Amino acid sequence: MAAPYDFFDYQKYWEDRSFENECEKICLTEFFKKIEKKDSLIDVGGGFGRLASLYSPLFKECLIFDPSEKLLSLGKKNNHFSNIKFKKGSLPKIPFPKNSFDVALMVRVSHHLPNLLPSIKEISRILKPGGFFILEIANKIHFLARIKALISGKYSYLQTFEPLERRSTENIKNGAIDFSNHHPLKVIEDLKNSDFSVIAYRSVSNFRSPLIKKIIPQKFLLLIEKICQPLLSRFFFGPSIFILSQKNKA
Repeated sequence: MAAPYDFFDYQKYWEDRSFENECEKICLTEFFKKIEKKDSLIDVGGGFGRLASLYSPLFKECLIFDPSEKLLSLGKKNNHFSNIKFKKGSLPKIPFPKNSFDVALMVRVSHHLPNLLPSIKEISRILKPGGFFILEIANKIHFLARIKALISGKYSYLQTFEPLERRSTENIKNGAIDFSNHHPLKVIEDLKNSDFSVIAYRSVSNFRSPLIKKIIPQKFLLLIEKICQPLLSRFFFGPSIFILSQKNKA
């Protein structure tokens, strides 16, 4: 049975978003520097391996776990790394024994999971004690959302921990795939309740406005982005928040 992701051209999507792609790699590069043991990594929802060229040279063994046969096939076809394997499967179940991996990566997946907690607990299960989890979330309370809420007077929804439904009424009626933005503080709470300690978080893709990207050269904009990611993280400024956490050792 085809997964919903089989009907979307993710490769083309990312070809048109090189700025966002590079912003995420800036953050991940910094997070990987904080991880000493790099024996095994699982990329949960890794699709066709968009980030594989970043982590494959750093880790001994890598596995891309994704529900889409189409994306996995594309990944296998384009893969140039001998240390990458592919496996089909869907959250919140990951078919590996407990304590299987040193690092888990989950980027651009959480917005399809209205309830993140079961998946976070499953990732905690498969990580070794002291292992690291890098999680990206679509930020419910990003700067522009707060400005729009102030202008409209509809600010109360930003103050709750409930995920923000992003689908239209018609898409919900037609059974379109879940698309939710999450409150960073709720996700941090879920991580702590799943045996993780938060090490760091970053505000990512802070300047992804089409107008800004058109005016400012990408090379310079990425330099500004790199400087601002840690500075703006305390305000949960950007549309995407990356969280580095570590599974408790005992």
